Amino acid sequence: MQSDASATPAIVASPATWNSAETKNEIPSPPQSRCEPFSHISPGLVIAFGKSIDAKPHRHTLWQLCLPTLSAELNGQPFDKAKVIPPDQSHQLQMEQGWIILAEPESRVGAAISQLPTEFAGQPNRTLGGLYHALAAQPELVNALKQQGYTISDSRIRKLQAQLDSCLSGHCLKPDKWRAKEIADWLALSESRFLHLAREQLGIAWRPYLLWRRLLCAVRAIKNGANTTQAAHLAGFSDAAHLSRTLKRTFGMTSSELLASFTLNKNK
Repeated sequence: MQSDASATPAIVASPATWNSAETKNEIPSPPQSRCEPFSHISPGLVIAFGKSIDAKPHRHTLWQLCLPTLSAELNGQPFDKAKVIPPDQSHQLQMEQGWIILAEPESRVGAAISQLPTEFAGQPNRTLGGLYHALAAQPELVNALKQQGYTISDSRIRKLQAQLDSCLSGHCLKPDKWRAKEIADWLALSESRFLHLAREQLGIAWRPYLLWRRLLCAVRAIKNGANTTQAAHLAGFSDAAHLSRTLKRTFGMTSSELLASFTLNKNK
């Protein structure tokens, strides 16, 4: 990050204390209890093990992989295999217990999920090793989960990604500081060229992509001890209710429901 704050989009520091393992993008081993939820957030990726998941109809711009360990339904139909849900596909999900992987389209994990069949055998246990074992027939995905990162080729968008990823090491995104015009100026592009390039390289239009990144910031803040009001303000939402509505529209669950299913707050 450049020392001249005016040279880059401004970022507001967060008081949260971040987990060093996750800052390095390593997926830490879940707690030993097979019943305890677990979540990991890193650039372009969310991987979580949850229980009593009841996501109302929703859609988002991410690749999603669901791997139930107990009973599950997708759009009202029972399933017991791994299921791939493409970006922008409306869906409703209930899982008594299981893994969910969310990945940006142009992340390595997203690219790997996009090549999978829509359904395949694989019922993992609660452990990370069990997840990898269940995915053994999908080596490209296992390698992507271990390596992570992006498939972005343009150096200007990679530069932008580095700024966005700083949220995951202790900063949060304020929407009024990430306007397309400001970023285009910083990258020495016209606004229209930036918007075209962002969609081409990220696989998502800029505004919904920025919203997804702000939601990650808010969820990460909750995971590290902030309450929902603090997390909402850190990520530029007007209040906790605004954050909760946006989460439900994007993921089918409110902030309190996410907390209950995935125990995001490490102090709980």
